[in-house]
Amino acid sequence: MDLNCGGRIEILQNHFRRLALLPMLGLAGALAGCTQPSLPAAMPPRSGAAAAPLVEAVVPKFVDITSAAGIHFTHQSAKSKNKYLVETMGSGCAFLDYDGDGYQDILLLNDAPLTGGAVVGHPRLALYHNNHDGTFTDVTHKAGLDKTQMYDMGVAVGDYDNDGHEDFYVSCVLGPGHLFHNEGNGTFKDVTQQAGVANAGNWGASCAWVDYDRDGKLDLFICNYVPYRSLADDVPCFAGEKRKHVYCDPTAYKPTRCTLYHNEGHGHFKDVTAASGIGRLAGKSLGVALWDEEGNGWPDLYVANDGTATFLLKNQRNGTFKDIGTESGIGFMADGAAPSGMGIDAADLYNDGTMCLVMTNFQGRRSLLFHETHPLIFQDEGDVSGIGPATVGVLGFGVLCFDFDNDGWNDILQTDGHVIDDVADREPGISYAQPTLLFRNQGNGRFEEVGLKSGAPFDRRIVGRGLAVGDIDNNGRLDVLLLQNNGPALLWRNETLTRDHWLTLKLIGTKSNRDGIGALVVVRAGGLTQRELVHSGSSYLSQSDLRPHFGLGTATTADVEIHWPSGVVDRIAGVGCDRIGSVHEGTGKVE
Repeated sequence: MDLNCGGRIEILQNHFRRLALLPMLGLAGALAGCTQPSLPAAMPPRSGAAAAPLVEAVVPKFVDITSAAGIHFTHQSAKSKNKYLVETMGSGCAFLDYDGDGYQDILLLNDAPLTGGAVVGHPRLALYHNNHDGTFTDVTHKAGLDKTQMYDMGVAVGDYDNDGHEDFYVSCVLGPGHLFHNEGNGTFKDVTQQAGVANAGNWGASCAWVDYDRDGKLDLFICNYVPYRSLADDVPCFAGEKRKHVYCDPTAYKPTRCTLYHNEGHGHFKDVTAASGIGRLAGKSLGVALWDEEGNGWPDLYVANDGTATFLLKNQRNGTFKDIGTESGIGFMADGAAPSGMGIDAADLYNDGTMCLVMTNFQGRRSLLFHETHPLIFQDEGDVSGIGPATVGVLGFGVLCFDFDNDGWNDILQTDGHVIDDVADREPGISYAQPTLLFRNQGNGRFEEVGLKSGAPFDRRIVGRGLAVGDIDNNGRLDVLLLQNNGPALLWRNETLTRDHWLTLKLIGTKSNRDGIGALVVVRAGGLTQRELVHSGSSYLSQSDLRPHFGLGTATTADVEIHWPSGVVDRIAGVGCDRIGSVHEGTGKVE
C-alpha cells in the first residue's frame, strides 16, 4: 500500500477536521483516492512464554503523598495566546541519588518564560533531597541549581566521569542543553561549555547515557524533535471562520536529526553524530530506550518518532549504527502508518528471553507493544495483549515497564494527556486531562488495566508528560513520579499489599562504567528467568531509579548473573530476598 495513504492520514483527517484546518492546509486533494486499510485480525494467544503466575492477583494501591512529602512544585509551560508548539510538550522528571546516601532523591524540570507567556515568579528546575522518612527537602539553591533558567525538556542521570557521584544532563529547546557535574559535596557545576555538549540550535527531547563503544566511559545520546532554534521557527495555525489561533500539528514541521556525543575522557566530549551514521537519519524524535538484544555488551538504541518511522539503531560494534527499524517491523504500524511515538520502554515482558518494546501513541491510534518473535524481527501484539484497545481513548506520553506487585512479571504504566488544551470544545468526549493507566501482566501475553479499577489516584485526570519510577523508602515497592504539563508534580507511594518477595541491586562498575549502564542482569527464582538492562533514558523525557529491581514472587532466594559491558560475568547463587545489595564488578558476590 502507499504509506502516504495510511493511518497517519486518518490522524490528520481527524485532527484537522476537529480544528477546521483541513481545507485551509490543502490536504483535501492530497487525501483524494486514499483508502484506509482495515486493522489486521486479532492474533492468537502467543506461546512459548514462561508459566502464568500461580499467585492470586492483588489490587494495586498507590497513595498520593506529594504534599505530605513536602514536594510543592508546579511546572509552567508559559502558555500564551500565540499557541507555540513548545507549550504542549511538557518536561521530564528523575530519580537520582545525588549524595550517595542510598536513597532516591527527586529532580523536576521546568520551562522558562516565552514572549507573551504567562508565568508565576521565576520557573526553574528543582532538586529535592530524600530525608529517609517519607519527606523531601528542596535543596535547589543549596545545590547551586537555581542559577540557570532554561526551557527544560529531558533529563538523563549517569556518572560520566566515573568519580562515584551521579551527574545529570538536561536537554532544552530555545537554548543549549546543560551538563551538571556532581561536585561530590552536595553541589553541582554547569560544565556544558568545557564538555562540549550544548546541542546548540536543536530542540532536545529525551536523552540517555550509553557506553556504545564499551570503553568504560558513558557517551550521550540526545533525541531532537523538530527544527526550532527560536520562536521565529514556530509555525502558526488557525481554525474556524474567525481564524482562531490553535496549536499546530507536528506535520507542519520538517524532521531533524539526533545527536551523539562520544566521551573522550577528562570531562570532554566529541560530536560523532555524522561519523556514527546517526546524522544520516531524519526523524521527529521524542523518546529513546536502550536494550542489548544479543546480550553481548553492545547496546542498541530504539527511538520513538512522532509521525516518522521508529528507529532501531543497531550497534555495528565499530563506532557506527545502522537503522533497521523498518525491516525489523517496528518502523510502522500494521496499517502502514508511522506511529506518533512519544514515550518508549524496552523489557522482557514475557520472561522468555525475548524483548518487548512498548510505545505510546496519539489518541485514537493505540499504544504499541512490539514483541521480538525472531532475532531483530518484531510483531505488534498491542491489540491481542489488551493494551491497544484500552489506550485508544487516550493520548500517551510517559510509559514504563516495572513490577508493581513483585510477582515476577513486569507490568506497564502509562501517563496520558492531550496536547490541545481546548480539545473538549472541538471534540465532545475527548478531554485535555486524562487518566493514568496501569496494566497488570497476567503472565500469558495479556495485560489487564487495573489502575482505574483501583480508584484514586489513577482516576484523577491529569495532563501527564514525564514519568519515572523508583523506590523512595527502600522497602522493595517501586513508587511513581509524574510531571504534568503546566501543572503540579505528583509523587505516588506504592502501598500495594503483597506477600511476594523482591531483590534490588546496585551495580558498581570497575572496568565498565561506574553505574553499570548497559549491564544485563539475569535473575532466576521460583521457576522464572527475568532479565533487565541497567539503563538511562526510557519513558518520556525522564529518568528512573538506576538500580534494577526484581519481584521474586514466593521465592526467597535467587540466582543472579550479571553480564557487564566490559565482558566480565558475575554469577552469584542463592542471593537472599527482600534486600538492596551492591555488586562490584568482578567480585562475584552481593554485599
